[in-house]
Amino acid sequence: MSGIISSPGIGSGLDINSIVSKLVQADYGSQQTQIKNQESTLNAELSAYGSINSDVSSISDSLTSLQNLSASYGASSSASGVVSVATQSGAAPGSYNVNVTQLASAQSLASADYSSPTATVGTGTLTFQFGSYANGSFTANSNAPVQVNIDSSNNTLQGVANAINQANFGVSATIVNDGSGYKLALTSKTGSNNELNISSSNSNLSALTYNGGSTGMTQTVASADAKLSINGIAVSSQSNTITDAVQGVNFTLGATGSATVSVTPDTNSVINAVQAFVKAYNSYAQDNSKYNSYDSKTKQAGILLGDATLRTLTSQLQNGVVSPIAGAPANYSNLMALGITAKSDGTLSLNTSQLTTALNTDYSGVITALQGAGKQLGGAVSSMTGANGILTARTNTINQQLTGLQNQLSTLSTQMQQQQQMLLTQYNSMDTLVANLKNTGSYLTQALASLPSVTSSSSSKKA
Repeated sequence: MSGIISSPGIGSGLDINSIVSKLVQADYGSQQTQIKNQESTLNAELSAYGSINSDVSSISDSLTSLQNLSASYGASSSASGVVSVATQSGAAPGSYNVNVTQLASAQSLASADYSSPTATVGTGTLTFQFGSYANGSFTANSNAPVQVNIDSSNNTLQGVANAINQANFGVSATIVNDGSGYKLALTSKTGSNNELNISSSNSNLSALTYNGGSTGMTQTVASADAKLSINGIAVSSQSNTITDAVQGVNFTLGATGSATVSVTPDTNSVINAVQAFVKAYNSYAQDNSKYNSYDSKTKQAGILLGDATLRTLTSQLQNGVVSPIAGAPANYSNLMALGITAKSDGTLSLNTSQLTTALNTDYSGVITALQGAGKQLGGAVSSMTGANGILTARTNTINQQLTGLQNQLSTLSTQMQQQQQMLLTQYNSMDTLVANLKNTGSYLTQALASLPSVTSSSSSKKA
């Protein structure tokens, strides 16, 4: 008698799923574990190299900053309200006694009173020229005349002010209410050579003209040049910002009075750049120690212990730090002369006092040395981190190995599934056979159980 087994093991009473799973694990488990362990190790190596790459990138950035250092100077004023100061390219260290006797001022003009800002004025063209007046005669400067057109769309007092401002040629216009009426007020550029001459194409705009006389607009503030002395040398300027008196130094005047201006080397930016390099290098050195060492107490080895790529990288960085700097002044031919020394644990230390002394002694020489060090060591780092560098190659190799292991795991998984299916088929067939045998046995047992009653009946008849 045959039967259908719907669940493995019903016929035989065995846990077929468990048996099959254990058989598959016995055949493939150790291989799968080995691959996963290799995968875990490679992932840990990849993570470690991620940290190393980040460290080296920071070193590279700091070396670029060293390469880009320039002999820059900062400036300060003992009385910034009198004169503030800034430096630019070409500045040199020095001290300057500045005495401001007059600030530059701009000429201001005002029209006669109008009833309101919307009061109508004439139409035509207003022509503006910059220059100076002498003995009632106007001499224009090199600036080209500017024409402002007044027509029916803007022939009000406010319209004229707006048109002048929109022309944007260095004259500002506004409407002022002095209590008796509204005036058009104009302000020119600072300096005695920026006085205004205003003419009109039509006589109906004559009230808004100016020629230094008594007709048209009236001067309310006279123009003036800035007057000062720098270390006793008289200086005159059309503007309160003076850029050409001392090379590389800009003076901005704020009030009359005296001040001492000091121009000194910008040592702080240099020290900060060197500190950034030391910090980046030490971060690498600490990670190198973490990944490439053996702890005798815990008996734990770093994930990159003995790694050839890391060993090469560390060696080149260490050599770069102690190597002579090409093109550097003799007094600063290596980083040690600038206060940078290597410690026994692989990190660097910076003697800030030594570096500061060197900067104060030979500022440009130290800059040259640091630029050379940045270029020299930066080139070595770039060769290791570029597309064909050892760091890139090592990372690519790890990724390729991980891809290979993942492919192996995928193939192994397929094989395990096939093996499992084959074993389940075999055990299910056995289970079905056992179930059928059990059914047959039950039938025979029942049949045999009826035999004694038949035998007893036959014996009674013979008696």
